Amino acid sequence: MQGEISQVNGVLLWHLGQGQGIPIVLIHGGPGAYDYLAPVADLLDKSRFQVIRYEQRGSWRSEKKGPYDIATFIEDLEQLRIYLGLKKWIVCGHSWGASLALAYSTKYYTSVKALIYISGTGVNPAWHADYRVNRLNRMSPADREEYIHLRSILETLEGAEGEHTKDRLRELSIRADLFNQENFDKLPRTDGQFVNNKVNQEIGSECTEYFLNEEFLKAISTHSFPSLFVHGGTDPRPYQYVYELASNMKNSEFVVIPNAGHYPWLDHPVALGEQINEFLAKKVLSER
Repeated sequence: MQGEISQVNGVLLWHLGQGQGIPIVLIHGGPGAYDYLAPVADLLDKSRFQVIRYEQRGSWRSEKKGPYDIATFIEDLEQLRIYLGLKKWIVCGHSWGASLALAYSTKYYTSVKALIYISGTGVNPAWHADYRVNRLNRMSPADREEYIHLRSILETLEGAEGEHTKDRLRELSIRADLFNQENFDKLPRTDGQFVNNKVNQEIGSECTEYFLNEEFLKAISTHSFPSLFVHGGTDPRPYQYVYELASNMKNSEFVVIPNAGHYPWLDHPVALGEQINEFLAKKVLSER
């Protein structure tokens, strides 16, 4: 399926719809990556759900046009909903996409039927330090040695050499995300062709301030739409920070999938599918 490219909020965005029924939008990670969530779409019943995937501005098939900031990415998502003629939808994000889903749902809560938050980080910036330690511990000795070396020289590199080094660091980091290293070839591509480092850096630089804003933190504690938080038990991003976030939301469920990493559909697709579909059956389909 090729999808289509449409003018949305002043930028050309690639998007794809499958199935019929209650709309659910899948939001990829990054920032600056691309849509890799077809395996998650395959876990959903297309006779009951209209599954929408799209690529954020700056990502592969979408236009490389700024600004690259959280407020704009939220508005892109809302304008995509309006463009598609949808009254409400389920918002499901993975990794950075989970953060974007949370930010969008907090601003446009009247447009949201439910939130699904997969392999996110929570809003407490303390997760960064724990993640760095866990990531190194999950690397093989050879990968760890290379990663530490490349990090030590990264600031001395410029141009294509610097970009290549960032891509290699990202690849080593993503390897550590896996519970089963044999699934590496099934991961989103990490050679840089579909990763926009500019988007990654500019969005990443504002995340801590955005998600620690007092008004934002107050808002997430007041929304009543149902929310599902799913995390892999061996994801280097500590699940306690996600649990902390889920505990501050009114109508939320928190689930850890054992022996699953940052991409739980690679390690335990059946378990992930069961958690998502049971949640949707209980919280969304039963209310129709």
